[in-house]
Amino acid sequence: MTRMPLTNSAEPMRQAASVEDIVAALEADIVIGRLFPKERLVEEDLMVRFDCKRHMVRQALFQLETTGLVERIKNRGAFVKSYTPEEVEAIYAMREILEIASAERIPMPAPKTVMAELEEIQRHHNEAVDRGDLPAVFHYNIAFHRTLFAACGNQYLSETINEYAQKVYAIRSIGTSDQASVQRARQEHIAMIEALKAGDRDELIRLCRNHLGISKDRYINLYNMRLGHR
Repeated sequence: MTRMPLTNSAEPMRQAASVEDIVAALEADIVIGRLFPKERLVEEDLMVRFDCKRHMVRQALFQLETTGLVERIKNRGAFVKSYTPEEVEAIYAMREILEIASAERIPMPAPKTVMAELEEIQRHHNEAVDRGDLPAVFHYNIAFHRTLFAACGNQYLSETINEYAQKVYAIRSIGTSDQASVQRARQEHIAMIEALKAGDRDELIRLCRNHLGISKDRYINLYNMRLGHR
């Protein structure tokens, strides 16, 4: 497995951190792959690392829980969010249904405003990939898909897509640390833009369907190799 170069350090901070700093640092650790699904996040360790009070750590963990990267289990603590392969397959089956439904409803050719926004987001995504900024890669990838599926014009459909996408942020982050997966995602984004420009709905649907498999397959493989035997 080839990993992207890392741009963030997991070293202890030199000064007291804010809640936002803690959230950003832990999010980066999960996205980059320093923290794996099922890994425990010990409050005392985080208090030392970020030189902060317990309530700040708990607030940060709560925020990460709302974005789907962390799960808190009563009387056990906080862990990086994990799913069984069966849960992953079920969630991604729903995502495929929803995202294909959106792709079928996007006006063709797509409005110029939508195209301009997608191209701008992809420009930032490309730059993040080139400099190895994995958290930025992760966030611009999310922004690209939210903008793409919002173009269907059905607010309820796009909001439901976002809800299911958020459920699997920890799964999707698995692909962010792998260079081949990131490069493939970049090329497929560019191909989606070209399909929108050409008004080729069949190609857009094909790309959307295939694109979902990048993070799903890598997560299941990782689970079977690393997590399934614990």
